[in-house]
Amino acid sequence: MATAEVGKLRNQVAVITGGGSGIGKASVELFAREGAKVIAADRKQEALQELTTQLANQGYEVIPVVADLASEEECMRVIDTALQSWGRIDILFNNIGITVPKVLHETTNDDYRQLMDVNVSSVFWCCKHALPAMINQRSGVILTTSSKTGIVAQRDSAIYCTTKGALISMMQAVALDYAPYGIRANAMCPGIIDTPLLDYAISQAPDPVQFRQWNEQAQPLGRLGTADECARAALFLCSEDASFITGVALPVDGGFTAQ
Repeated sequence: MATAEVGKLRNQVAVITGGGSGIGKASVELFAREGAKVIAADRKQEALQELTTQLANQGYEVIPVVADLASEEECMRVIDTALQSWGRIDILFNNIGITVPKVLHETTNDDYRQLMDVNVSSVFWCCKHALPAMINQRSGVILTTSSKTGIVAQRDSAIYCTTKGALISMMQAVALDYAPYGIRANAMCPGIIDTPLLDYAISQAPDPVQFRQWNEQAQPLGRLGTADECARAALFLCSEDASFITGVALPVDGGFTAQ
């Protein structure tokens, strides 16, 4: 078996949604190296299988679950897989998310429903079905990926911003409601991170090259963030290093929201 590098999550069971690419993929890799047993959920079967096979070959305990989390039944199946495999859930990292870059009056009802189901409802459903196990354990951590757009608005993304703001409020309320059970809940708010989701947003721009350059130059640190940097922030919030931190929305944005 592989040996955890530091072991900040040794013997913890972590469920990570959106685990097939970007921040989710980097987090699956890092959490596994830190000793966690990981359920990695994503609808991208090929990418997910490649990642989990690679980690399993290195001796890490990672189970892939191909699922469309815009469905409560699929969310339940992911949570049940963790409970049936290891009997507990110590960490729920809600990292799934999509974007539809449109102004409000051009956003269709289908766009709206898709954004709400994937970005918000999936978090509600995963939390709803993971919390009873955490209550019984009297311990647990819930981390949800919001966005800088949950803190400050962004043009051409009205409903996307709505979903990300909702996630911050949800985690604050969960933090208050479940603190008596030893459960912490926080939101992580990435800025402009070099991931496939950003690649998609850039591809929709009238001038993709110029739009990418603008994004880089808009950061006080002068560059895009990386998925690994977000994974390390997630590790901090999910580990005992953050044992007295709950109900926060942590920007991981290179100073963008401080401007």
